[in-house]
Amino acid sequence: MDLTMTDNKTVSYVEMSDGAYLYTEYYKAQGNPDGECEKDEPDVVAFIPGFCCTAGFFEKNVPGISTCYDVIVYDPRGQGNSSKGLQGHTVSRNALDLHEILEYYEKKHAVLVAWSMAGQFVMDYIRQFGTERISGIVMADCPLHALGDEEWNAHGLGGFNMDHFNAHLKLSYRQWEDYCHGFAVKIWGGIDDSRIEWATAEFTKTPPWIAFAIYSDMVYRNGYPRLARTRVPMLFTGADSLVTSNGKDLASRWYPDARPDGLVSDHCTFDRGGHVFFYMEADKFNKCLLEFIDSRIRKGKKPAQRLESES
Repeated sequence: MDLTMTDNKTVSYVEMSDGAYLYTEYYKAQGNPDGECEKDEPDVVAFIPGFCCTAGFFEKNVPGISTCYDVIVYDPRGQGNSSKGLQGHTVSRNALDLHEILEYYEKKHAVLVAWSMAGQFVMDYIRQFGTERISGIVMADCPLHALGDEEWNAHGLGGFNMDHFNAHLKLSYRQWEDYCHGFAVKIWGGIDDSRIEWATAEFTKTPPWIAFAIYSDMVYRNGYPRLARTRVPMLFTGADSLVTSNGKDLASRWYPDARPDGLVSDHCTFDRGGHVFFYMEADKFNKCLLEFIDSRIRKGKKPAQRLESES
């Protein structure tokens, strides 16, 4: 269901197989004068927002990337402008949603850019579909086992801190707007205070019962072992923040080290911007992303071994 169309942008509500509607924005690549962007692979770059977030968080990334490549951004189910039904608020269903979006747009060679919680969606996509329709993956500050007690996990829920989890849950149900405002301050405070009220408004588009249905499913899951089974190039990006205190180490050490020899990975770390480094340092992030695509996917590298699903 297309709502608006311009020369390079189409806004649609894409119906999922279970009847949910996901708000999507599709940007057609503008190309450049020397034609260097005219390649078959990748055929799209898809940006996937994190917990309670929306397509708007990538507003500084889309223009630079859509110069060369088609771009998809969307609001995950229950978030932003997507439908608010009670069904499907699990990591596995969100992974299936991603697959259905790529099918809808007939994309076979996507680069997925997953931010925060969305990293778990992509890891479960690998479980369900292998690397079908994927040419590369970019992980941006993604907790891959938030409750776990692994050495690399510095998430606030690490070590199965259920008291902390339940305290968040109680606050969210009692004072949802206050909870969202606190989350916005955690992300933007002291970095770009002008975005706090905007982010709060975006977060509150997700009802609290939906927010914590998906959150409570996500934090138990451990996507870390799947890094070793993801046989397409991966780019790990991160910054230290109040959300991910060791984000730079995750991007430069722990996540790349999980991939065995022969599986390509790169990393870019950021000194400012915290959990929204891709927004605050958009030019640097876009450059890292485009260089990753250019060097690892486009320039005659040995094709990655395709991975079948685990099911």
